[in-house]
Amino acid sequence: MKNLKLITVLVFVFLVSITVSSAQENNAADKQMLMKNLTEQQKLLLKEQQALIKANREAFKATLTDEQLAILENQKLKKEARLEALRNTFTNAQKELINQNKEKVSAIKEQFKNTITNEQRQQLRQSIRANNSSETGNELRETVREQRKIKNGSGGGNRNGSN
Repeated sequence: MKNLKLITVLVFVFLVSITVSSAQENNAADKQMLMKNLTEQQKLLLKEQQALIKANREAFKATLTDEQLAILENQKLKKEARLEALRNTFTNAQKELINQNKEKVSAIKEQFKNTITNEQRQQLRQSIRANNSSETGNELRETVREQRKIKNGSGGGNRNGSN
């Protein structure tokens, strides 16, 4: 019985890892296709945005106190609870830094939006729609649900006694 459970778990892990890796490959291919259709100015704006986000994140991390770092590292709290506890400890200077960062990123996003042609906008929308309905979304969830059903069915039943 233990061997059957072990085999079931291994098959489940294997199937999920294959699904996730194929979804990541699809996302990388979509990103490359989108990047091909951008002008050099648009690519530069995207790189500038990514660099700004990274620099802002590093600057903000440098302002965190030991108490705030301890909150972030507290694995006993769920992610949402950690973030809420952290927000409650922000100083006015940290709040202002966050707001400034949001404004800068919004300005660059707006610049990028203004440079996109209608054709590029349509391609971006199609890519987003494809990603939303791809394995990274509904199909992956369905695969996980099916595997859980298989796992629970072969494990001698489940917690609530029904499937």
